[in-house]
Amino acid sequence: MIYITNDMLDQAVYFDLRKSEPRRRTGGVEHLFQGLVGNGVTETAVTIRSWCDCLEVAFGRSELFSFVEEQTVRKRLGEVVRELAH
Repeated sequence: MIYITNDMLDQAVYFDLRKSEPRRRTGGVEHLFQGLVGNGVTETAVTIRSWCDCLEVAFGRSELFSFVEEQTVRKRLGEVVRELAH
């Protein structure tokens, strides 16, 4: 479990992930991460694909973003994935 940030109620927002084996694609290697993002009250599924300089973050539906800004979570997840992928 990886700490990302705090929400509006000062609860820790975390990312619990599973990493798949990297796949070779034309022009690079694709990394795939799946897991949950949550704050102890609510959580949502997340899938992250990293390939070359592109990063795709897909969330499930959740009330989590009533407590924390989605853009903040996307930014932090991107930072975590870039560190783990390289």
